[in-house]
Amino acid sequence: MVVKSKIDKPKIAKSLIRFAIKSALGAVFFIVGFNFSNTLFFHQNPLFGVPFLAEVLISITLGMFGFHTVPILAILVKDWIEKLVTKTISEIVGNFWDQQSKRMEESRRNKQKRKKEDIEQKLKEVVKGGVLIDTSVLIDGRIVDIIKTGFFDEKVLVTQSVMDELHLISDSENNLKRQRGRRGLVVLDDLKKVVKVVFVDDYILKGDGVDKQLVKLSRKYNAKLMTLDFNLNKLATVSGVSVLNLNELVNAVKAVVLPGEKLKIKIVQKVKEKEQGVGYLPDGTMVVVEGAKDKENEEVEAEITRVIQTQAGKMVFGIIKG
Repeated sequence: MVVKSKIDKPKIAKSLIRFAIKSALGAVFFIVGFNFSNTLFFHQNPLFGVPFLAEVLISITLGMFGFHTVPILAILVKDWIEKLVTKTISEIVGNFWDQQSKRMEESRRNKQKRKKEDIEQKLKEVVKGGVLIDTSVLIDGRIVDIIKTGFFDEKVLVTQSVMDELHLISDSENNLKRQRGRRGLVVLDDLKKVVKVVFVDDYILKGDGVDKQLVKLSRKYNAKLMTLDFNLNKLATVSGVSVLNLNELVNAVKAVVLPGEKLKIKIVQKVKEKEQGVGYLPDGTMVVVEGAKDKENEEVEAEITRVIQTQAGKMVFGIIKG
């Protein structure tokens, strides 16, 4: 059985074309060599005294050079040119895309910067001149009654972070915290009915705690801060923020009593180990009365001896006048 080998015609055709080109180059260089050697110099100075020897050797040498060496050199030159062109084009394209990437990145940064500036400008317009309230104020609830009196007519600002904190408390597993959080949400609904409440999206300050965000907003946009939280009050005061404290307001509007003034007070409980009884003024101010230990649930007339102002409020001391 005779196996016929498969003939690769395209490959054979390429080989024939290369051979023809090499042959043509060999012939050209052979002719150049023959013309070069067929000069008066070689006729007058024959190589080794043999006529036409120089012509033959030079023609054959150049012919072989054209047939064998020139194609190799041509391939090397072609590869070098291709690499040079490829490298040049790559550098041009690379530089172009680098510049485009830099322009795009710069454009993106500028766009983000303008967006942030626009947000901050809008935030400034919203916050400036208002009063930021924290979670403790909403849970306390007295702000609604204070606003109803008409003494407070500034716009109230509630940040998203305060809302998130309030919702978190209202979903707490602790029953007391859950009730406080839900009370804060109810107070917020009541607050919207008596004053303009503006909700502030403070996401650009994310990363800081709620207290720090409130202080930053107040200080940056010249707003007041209302809080009942002792630590937040101190932080805001140290940061130069104007703080409104409801406890201080309540203490400021309490009735003024002076030493020597006589008041009728109902003794509601006695003080152990001392001859004292405790009663309260209509505004809730506590009065400690000397000699009223045995007067529980009785109304007595006491003379005010001294008044002490504390952060928690006023403490009034008196003595029964017989």
